[in-house]
Amino acid sequence: MKVVKSLFPIIVLLIGAAYGYQKYDQLPESAINGVPYLTHMLAIIVVGFSIRFSRSSIFFYVLLVVIANVILRAGWASDTLAYGLLSAFLPLLLLTLTVLPDRGIFSVKAIPAYTILILAGMFAVIVVMISPAWATQVFLTDWLPGQYFDWTGQSQTVLIISFSTLYILLTLCILNPSLHISAGFGVLCMLIAELHYGGDSDSLNVFGSAALLMCLYAILQETWRMAYLDELTGLPGRRALSDKFRRIGGTYTVAMLDVDHFKKFNDTYGHDAGDAVLRMIAAKMSQVSGGGQSYRYGGEEFSIVFTGKDSRESVRYLETLREAIASKPFIIRRVGRRDDDATTRPVKNNSVTVTVSIGFADSSGSKTSPWDVLKQSDKALYRAKGKGRNCVSE
Repeated sequence: MKVVKSLFPIIVLLIGAAYGYQKYDQLPESAINGVPYLTHMLAIIVVGFSIRFSRSSIFFYVLLVVIANVILRAGWASDTLAYGLLSAFLPLLLLTLTVLPDRGIFSVKAIPAYTILILAGMFAVIVVMISPAWATQVFLTDWLPGQYFDWTGQSQTVLIISFSTLYILLTLCILNPSLHISAGFGVLCMLIAELHYGGDSDSLNVFGSAALLMCLYAILQETWRMAYLDELTGLPGRRALSDKFRRIGGTYTVAMLDVDHFKKFNDTYGHDAGDAVLRMIAAKMSQVSGGGQSYRYGGEEFSIVFTGKDSRESVRYLETLREAIASKPFIIRRVGRRDDDATTRPVKNNSVTVTVSIGFADSSGSKTSPWDVLKQSDKALYRAKGKGRNCVSE
């Protein structure tokens, strides 16, 4: 599901770019004249956002798009060898910058990325200037029968590099779905398309704009994620719950969930184990049935909202969730990283039982707002604690 969510918008933009390129000549002249300005504006906006939120991967994607557009518009790659080097280096550079850790844009840790770009540029300039025979052999020679590649003007070496990097990036998208990798895959497709069509102004305008829109989408989604999703558990956070409460109406149930003896667990096994417990519980809560939406409220407390269900309908889903958490053994593999102990030490696998207490209330009666319902469910949570924990209380 994460793969589909991360790749679907990129695929939509890819299809839109392909269609837009085919219909580009049919646009009104005023629109055609304005597209280059759109590209420039998008580049400035995305660079600004990437700097503001310190997203070096997106920053370097935009940098590669700008470099490609400047070189092709200026005619600096009119030579066959220069064009082949540009076509081969851009995919390799994009793949390299994608797999490098995101370590800022203007920090010392970003020096390796800038070094790679500078060395690649210097190497390409030197090779173009001296035009050695080995460069022509590597980048421009056809290795397979030419009749299979008459659909493109690119050399077979460039095609092998392009499709190999596409395959690697797509594999990374599947194995580790993330916004910046998906955006990198889309940007690579657009760069390959630009170079396939010879770098004419139409392809630069359409595919360059699409690449920048992909970067902008990734930045906006990342901004939303930072604002609304809890980093540790991946669940929506308290701000998302507040938004839900502003929209909700009619019949609904709000539940509060608390991890039993969590402070004692942290003191005994350390915060690493405590974080792992919270992630495990969040994973179970994300699968809650009955249409419930789970949120991390704060600390070891979580919330669940059942829209359109009263307390009698919701209680069975809460009981199922409580039983699922209590029946899952939690394995302790390392102990440490408490407040007074920064070290960790391995231990023999130790299975412990983690339980939760749940309180819930619905919107019936005199409760006038979702926050009032939340307060009632919080009181019910304390009653569940008073009953001995590991139970559900209304």
